[in-house]
Amino acid sequence: MGRLTLNILLSFAQFEREMISERTKDKMGAARKKGRWVGGRTPLGYDLDRLNKKLIINPKEAELVREIFRLYFEKKSFLKVTHELNTKGYRTKQIQGKKGLLGGVPFKNTNIQMIIRNATYLGKVDYDGKLYPGLHEAIIDEGTFQKVREQMKQNTHERNVSKNRKFQGPLSGILRCA
Repeated sequence: MGRLTLNILLSFAQFEREMISERTKDKMGAARKKGRWVGGRTPLGYDLDRLNKKLIINPKEAELVREIFRLYFEKKSFLKVTHELNTKGYRTKQIQGKKGLLGGVPFKNTNIQMIIRNATYLGKVDYDGKLYPGLHEAIIDEGTFQKVREQMKQNTHERNVSKNRKFQGPLSGILRCA
């Protein structure tokens, strides 16, 4: 009888944990749909107003973001943009984390990709694949953002993975390495 009671109590505890999780996800989703910043690392170009829980533009970093978009449209390459920014001495955003300072390192290609793909710079919030108007100001105008996105699409090319080809060569699949 004691084990049965314990299992029933454990089942209710598990149910309650799942309900709390669902409520939290729903609340964060509703906040994003209203355009609110719900947390995470503050993007380059913005600072966090902790009192109002809102993103505010950091003028110096915003200029760097505009420079990144301009350089990408001009050079058409993440690698070239990364090289130029690092040559000029620019660094990623440095923030105070729980374990000390984070960031402040040279840019990588992935940093540039994340900045260019981030709809936050349009003054919008991305949630569940849809864009909602944000409560923060835009750093990049819609036209520039779309031009850079089009350039990015033109630069992408599909890579053929050799494993998926049916016929690689005349001796493929016949010769094996000992």
